[in-house]
Amino acid sequence: MMSGMGSVFSYENQAPDPLINNVSLAEHNLFTDNRKMHFKVQNNFATNGISGEMMLQSTRGSIGTDWLVGHTAKHGYETETHIGRYMGKMQWLMPFIGFDYRYRKFGIDEQEKNVFGQSNTKDNRAVISLGVNYTLPMLVRFQSEVFTDGIVRLQLMREDIRITKRLRMDFMVNTDKEYMTGLSYILSRNVAARTHYDSDMGFVVGITVSY
Repeated sequence: MMSGMGSVFSYENQAPDPLINNVSLAEHNLFTDNRKMHFKVQNNFATNGISGEMMLQSTRGSIGTDWLVGHTAKHGYETETHIGRYMGKMQWLMPFIGFDYRYRKFGIDEQEKNVFGQSNTKDNRAVISLGVNYTLPMLVRFQSEVFTDGIVRLQLMREDIRITKRLRMDFMVNTDKEYMTGLSYILSRNVAARTHYDSDMGFVVGITVSY
């Protein structure tokens, strides 16, 4: 209900339901439940660092933050925050405003180029962005983002791809030439064993705790 799955169906000249004593109160409760905020967080404790995400959402609104803290200066640390609102009846589209901060010590002001030939540094970067998320078929999320330093980033991502009853897969690739693919094995409701390969962090093994 809190994720927007509640609906009211009625028919013309429909007789009152004898099991519902107060129809107006029932509709009011459905309306309010459908707009409550819900919270989730997960953190992956891995061999190369700690990464995770936290999200507060309602039927329309979304505030999400993800982070990565490496064990070495080369792996560095980063955080991304997106504040957006889902649009339209089907809510496939979400415009958002974001903030991206990252630090890694690859070298002194070492520059990297994305697929568009734009140069940026990951040594120390703090930027604001405007963008949109769009949900494609198969629940693949397409993200388009423009940062205040002029960098444009396009990204494809899908999480929680069911392979078996307990095995899940996810992937990410973007125009900054970053990519990731991973597997998670669900051990319990809140704990999963995880392994993935990340273009920045390399091969990682760890435990994911979710709430």
